[in-house]
Amino acid sequence: MKPTMPISTAGKRRSNQRGFTYVMVLVAVISLGILMEVATIHTSRAQQAEREAELLYRGLAYRNAIKSYYEAGKPVKTYPKSLEDLAKDPRSAHKRHLRALYPDPLSKGKAEWLVIRASDGGISGVASTSKEAPIKTANFPAGLEKLEGAKSYAEWSFEYVPSQALVPAKPPTTPPAAR
Repeated sequence: MKPTMPISTAGKRRSNQRGFTYVMVLVAVISLGILMEVATIHTSRAQQAEREAELLYRGLAYRNAIKSYYEAGKPVKTYPKSLEDLAKDPRSAHKRHLRALYPDPLSKGKAEWLVIRASDGGISGVASTSKEAPIKTANFPAGLEKLEGAKSYAEWSFEYVPSQALVPAKPPTTPPAAR
């Protein structure tokens, strides 16, 4: 009989927990990935809501500046011919209706606005160039009710339309009675 040499089993403990640590690390990595995705979505939505609020602020600033420009016109009230006229009124040496020309906060780095033209060719309002769907679709402040239900930011228009003086209606004329 041939002598056999005993084989050492040191460090080779048999265990029912093989791979348990590996599975736990995988679960932790997957959980972390899911949490990161949720955080990214939440942050992105918060940033969009912030840009949306800024669009409302800047749009109203443009509408108020156009109103100021229009109302300052004496004797003839006209709309500005360009947005630059709001920052420096060409009709006056020192009149400003807007501190600076604000870029559209949703235009992805472009300082462009959709310009709404009045019948005289002047600018009566502005709108965003973004085709993105808005988060806010209801509960707008007074004067902005027309923004409700808009499908994109481009439908959010900030236009100044002067109120027309109410003209009394003529009383209806009755035809002379037949004799």
